[in-house]
Amino acid sequence: MSDSSGITLEVSKEAQDQVRDLMKSQKPGMAVRVYLQSGGGGGGCGSGCSCGSGGGCGSGGGGPSFGMAFDKPRNGDRVVQVDGFSIVVDDLSAEMLNGARIDYVQDLNVSGFKITPTNAPTSGPEHEAEGGGGCGCGSGGCGCG
Repeated sequence: MSDSSGITLEVSKEAQDQVRDLMKSQKPGMAVRVYLQSGGGGGGCGSGCSCGSGGGCGSGGGGPSFGMAFDKPRNGDRVVQVDGFSIVVDDLSAEMLNGARIDYVQDLNVSGFKITPTNAPTSGPEHEAEGGGGCGCGSGGCGCG
């Protein structure tokens, strides 16, 4: 999904449904901020959940680590409109996130959002089971893989 922000994001139907459900408990005017994490700190949808030393949502292997949080848009943010909500990205993160895919994964090993940048190596089922990463947010707290 793209608009005049100059950034393209692909958001799976599962991720859209999950975000819309989580947005119900947020104040009006809130958006989903997706950002590049520096130093691999914790992350996750504004819930204070920490996904260990590996980083936030979508972290896996040796690639970049991304986080997600509920936040209000700020001056200079790039805004991508998705069906029922907005995703905001700062300029620094926009380059790494342009063309990324946001999924919501739920299985025995991991439950949560997974952000895959376009320059990430193609991974098969065996790679995802090893370190697909992700951070689950909402009523269940944090489920990190």
